[in-house]
Amino acid sequence: MNMIHTLKRLLPAATSTLAALSLISCAATTPPPQQPAPIIARAPAPVQPAIPAPPPPVNIPKRAVNVRMEETLVRAAGNHAVLMSHITQIPILGISAPSELNAMMDGAAQVYSPSLGPSLIGYGALVGVQNTSFVESVMDAARYQGLDTIVYKLYADPNFAATLPGAQHASADIQNAWASDIAQIGRSGSFVKQQSYELQKSSDWKTLRADDRTSRLQALEQAKSIRYTPPRAARQSLAEIGTIRAYDTDADMRRRQFWQVYGRSAQPQTETYTSQYASPMHRKALTLSALEILGATGTDSSVWIDNYMVSPKLNRCITTARLNAAQCVAAGHFKYEDAFCAAEHQLTEISNCLTQNLL
Repeated sequence: MNMIHTLKRLLPAATSTLAALSLISCAATTPPPQQPAPIIARAPAPVQPAIPAPPPPVNIPKRAVNVRMEETLVRAAGNHAVLMSHITQIPILGISAPSELNAMMDGAAQVYSPSLGPSLIGYGALVGVQNTSFVESVMDAARYQGLDTIVYKLYADPNFAATLPGAQHASADIQNAWASDIAQIGRSGSFVKQQSYELQKSSDWKTLRADDRTSRLQALEQAKSIRYTPPRAARQSLAEIGTIRAYDTDADMRRRQFWQVYGRSAQPQTETYTSQYASPMHRKALTLSALEILGATGTDSSVWIDNYMVSPKLNRCITTARLNAAQCVAAGHFKYEDAFCAAEHQLTEISNCLTQNLL
């Protein structure tokens, strides 16, 4: 009885102890409440500036062939073709009769014309527009700086064209073409001079008196003011070619067409000059190349171009050569002496004038 009474007395305390232990166990196994994750501030993504779209390519409308045939550059380049056709024929035809000597002197009288300098500049300008490296650089300059801006710079600054990428390549083409033709004039002069020595030894020529000196001197005097008109076929061929772009599939064919006008099968490559943009005439040709590429050499520009292509220094040299030829002809008594005068003052001296002023 005492044991039962003791158990009853201890039972509430044990129950209380078990409850406490149960609470402790629950407290030990229940995880603490989760804390919210800290908010991390992120820097805003950098704003990329909008890249402006490139300006559209410049479109230069093509002028009709019949219009271009009358333009200054085409006519000038055609004049040079006429001169070179005479020059290259001299060693081929030779001199076997007085009439042939007179014909040779008359044909080569174009070297005394005031059109000689402009003819070479116009020729050089059209050589430059076949160099696609220069053509594309001029077109890109007009695209990104504005067509009117580039045209204005070309008109205002004779040195501006030389600063454009690709100018050096076009410049070399122009110099090579000029140097090759000047060399041909010099070779023809050497040929005629040698002919004069041979004619002097010939029994048919050594006592042959010179023909009317007045007529020959008048022909020399008139040459200083003659304005030549190139044949229609030459002008048409040059007008058809135009500017050659990098993507033109007929570029090679058009280049061949250009050089055929000058009696060549391909562009001359044999003469190389390292002094770029050396002469004012060279810079003028390069400037006119760029203006031609941009379509700014039409009839509206003809007066400016005519004035721009004048070379007073070259004209003075040509005048001196013509006066020297007149003195030589006037002093001659025999016909073979005309050959010597033509060789010395109509070909060799003019070749030297061109070398000094172009190259």
